[in-house]
Amino acid sequence: MKIRASIGTAAALGLEKIRVLVKPTTAYLMLYSESHCQSNCMFCSQARDSQGNTNQLSRVLWPVYDLSELIERFETIDSGIKRICIQTIRFENSTTDLMNILTMLSKSSIIIPLTVCSYPVTKTEFEEMKTLGVKRVGISFDCATPELFDKIKGSKRGVDISWQTLEKAMVDAMEVFGNRFVSTHLIIGLGETEQQAVNFLQRFYDKKVTVGLFAFTPVRGTDLEKLPQPEMASYRRIQLARYLIFKGTSSFSNMSFSEEGTIIDFGTPSVEIKNALVSGKPFKTSGCPHCNRPFYNESPGKELYNFPTDLNSQELSEVEQYFTKFMN
Repeated sequence: MKIRASIGTAAALGLEKIRVLVKPTTAYLMLYSESHCQSNCMFCSQARDSQGNTNQLSRVLWPVYDLSELIERFETIDSGIKRICIQTIRFENSTTDLMNILTMLSKSSIIIPLTVCSYPVTKTEFEEMKTLGVKRVGISFDCATPELFDKIKGSKRGVDISWQTLEKAMVDAMEVFGNRFVSTHLIIGLGETEQQAVNFLQRFYDKKVTVGLFAFTPVRGTDLEKLPQPEMASYRRIQLARYLIFKGTSSFSNMSFSEEGTIIDFGTPSVEIKNALVSGKPFKTSGCPHCNRPFYNESPGKELYNFPTDLNSQELSEVEQYFTKFMN
């Protein structure tokens, strides 16, 4: 059975001989189809109307392998992988393919925790995933508001999946997997304000859902290929806001925003902000445990939106410069 693996995952498993600056601590796999996804997200090379290569997701290459070969590598190689995450795309019989993959993994000797980033499925199908060993599921909203969702992923893209559809799926998934074992993604740079992004983060924190934060990345062949990435200063502020909310140090209601929706006060003493900055934790890749997605949002050599490892002293210093005005 064919399946895709990110190029970094393939390198960690010894399937590709490439120079890897940072090894992934999660193995990223993706359902394989010869056709594009039935969904039509404006930012995705897998999308139905995309002219991009289907061997890409974000800026990462995803070669095709035989699943049995990957399983053998997981069973025999000390790769440093601490989680397996399966990304799904929608095509005819894609859910059947997913369950077949999970069945093969469950029959192997692999004991690595398993996550599925899923499109909306039934509660019964979530229960089947859990029976087959899935510990966590992700249901990606990606957009900060229902209006942006409709424009970028939903009805205005000719897709029958709505914000409400995802909310229903998330309720079902929470009932099956439990609090903090369901996650979603928020992509910054799709037209939202910082205020809208932070409101999203608070809403899902209150629902006991984990949020992975990502920066929009333009990909050739997609409808948003000419949209620039978000300003780093803005992304850093949202990263810190997420950290403070999920740590319980502040909240959306305590923060203040400008008329344009920019964060002007984090609603917590400057000592808390300083402690967060010194730790570097707000700026590391967020999401499921052990998810580091090296260079998913950017090319090596450029300032990283999400750091895949602990920040060194120079990186901490560079990050802190964005918060000078908040430290008075």
